Amino acid sequence: MNIKQLFSFSVLCGLGWSLLSLAFFHTNGFVTTPLGLLFTFLFILGHIFLFAWLVFILSVPFSLIGPRSTQIAAGAWGGFVSLFFVIDLIVFSQYRFHISPAMLELFFGPAGREIFAFSTQMWVIAIVGALLVFLLTFCLTLATKRLCLRGKFIALILVAWLLTFLGYNSVYAWGKFNMVSAIISQRSVLPLANPFSANRRLRKLGFEPKKELYSEPTHGTLNYPLHPLTCTAPFHKQNVLVILIESWRADSVTAQIMPNLTRQMQQPHMTYFTNHLSGGNATEAGVFSLFYSMPYAYWNDFTGRQLPPVLVTQAWDTGYTPAIYASGKLNSPTFHQNIFATVPNLRLDSKGSTKWERDVDSIQDFEKFLNSHNLQQPFFGFLFLDAPHGSSHPEEDTIFTPEQEVNYLLVNKNTDPTPYLNQYKNSVHFADRMIGRVFDDLKAHGLLENTFIIITGDHGQEINDTRNNFWGHNSNFAKYQTHVPLFIWDPAVKQASTVSYRTNHYDVAPTVLERVYGCTNIPHDYSIGQNLFSDTARPFSLISGYTKKAIRTDDQLTVLDQYGGIEMYDENLAPSKMGANPTAIKEALQTFAQFYN
Repeated sequence: MNIKQLFSFSVLCGLGWSLLSLAFFHTNGFVTTPLGLLFTFLFILGHIFLFAWLVFILSVPFSLIGPRSTQIAAGAWGGFVSLFFVIDLIVFSQYRFHISPAMLELFFGPAGREIFAFSTQMWVIAIVGALLVFLLTFCLTLATKRLCLRGKFIALILVAWLLTFLGYNSVYAWGKFNMVSAIISQRSVLPLANPFSANRRLRKLGFEPKKELYSEPTHGTLNYPLHPLTCTAPFHKQNVLVILIESWRADSVTAQIMPNLTRQMQQPHMTYFTNHLSGGNATEAGVFSLFYSMPYAYWNDFTGRQLPPVLVTQAWDTGYTPAIYASGKLNSPTFHQNIFATVPNLRLDSKGSTKWERDVDSIQDFEKFLNSHNLQQPFFGFLFLDAPHGSSHPEEDTIFTPEQEVNYLLVNKNTDPTPYLNQYKNSVHFADRMIGRVFDDLKAHGLLENTFIIITGDHGQEINDTRNNFWGHNSNFAKYQTHVPLFIWDPAVKQASTVSYRTNHYDVAPTVLERVYGCTNIPHDYSIGQNLFSDTARPFSLISGYTKKAIRTDDQLTVLDQYGGIEMYDENLAPSKMGANPTAIKEALQTFAQFYN
């Protein structure tokens, strides 16, 4: 393969990837206005061909070795990029985000095998598919050996692409300056897109960009809490136990799926909050919002400073003993650097080859703690059950059939979710057994009447509920991924009850600080929530993902991405013309600066 043939190969790859990129827009939805379609055309050719030129540049040095080396290099680099597009398209079609350094860090990190649990069948299909991609790419190198573009056609192609590239960036810069939704909302559709923005340059020229509809306040120095806590703990301190169930769907609280928990619902001390929302649609955001009672946007600042939430620091300051027994790894995500940063000898992970085995190990270690602990000393406990995340369960919990493990390479929006939902239900049935075991342990040690227990989920789990090919979480903010159960076991409450008004994760910390620690600060000093048992209307619910955030009022959502794009839909993911209340949106965005000077 000579240089001209290599160039021809790169052009054919670019055209092929451009055609493939239409699938990204098909998944996300085409902007059908003339201006939107113009930008789509320029965006695809201008951006995607950058990958083609990258393959060309990376392969050129091999021409110094010989034509055969050039062909092998072109096939290898082209195969890698083609495989990247295929994998990214699969990820985007199910989660609406692209492969990112953060995602790769999780995949190859210490908890990768736990977070991304793939079946043998899925691995076989993936390996065969990857080999097929490389085979097709090398076949293309053979075909282009017979194709040799003349110099004037090469120059014409380069000039045409350069004009397209400049046009796509110019249109985007203009659209960003004028906040044209049909343009800026498309930036996140293609992977690794980073078009030019001219706002700063135009400001220097005396122009002023159009104000964003919803702009975030400028951040400063972290100031948390706003005022020192003033707390008078009762003479008999209550234990605090947080039981978190990974990927817990709100509709799974039934007598058949969770017999132990539904029996506990009848006990005098239990309150069931039926209309509860997580602060995120993924683990980091969901757990962060639960413990800190503030948006996920603060994650980096608290992690960088290794500053725990007052929910746990107040416990340590008043003599509570840590009892942290999570099934999943606490260093991936890095909860050991924020929530539990000051816990000495923190237990980072559990033993076992499956999620349910690691759940059992964490419960067993908690039981060992209770057996050896001075019962007169209060403890702050955290149990994180991971089995529902991968629909993992032992054979004895196979209650619902038929069941089947999700193969993300084969499912689509028309796939019947029943067998996958059955396997999920069986995993929740197992988690329920673990909850029943914990209650029995506390009762056996005489601690149940002196322990404040929070039982909830970090986020929900969608199983193609909206028939949009969403399987899992962190892909949208509809109720299936954000609505989670919440139970509060409070020995001070003498009658079982069910609460139906809207609550969210931000309300948990204020409740514990007021009812257990005896703190008199207003919640605003350390949170954006309020006491769970207060029926004062919450003006908004703020829900965060890794790349987007949503503000919800009633059943209407407004979703904001980092590029200025705005989406509006209801809790069932149906497109909406209303969105969240604009006043509530403004108030929600102000919380991003609440704890900065």
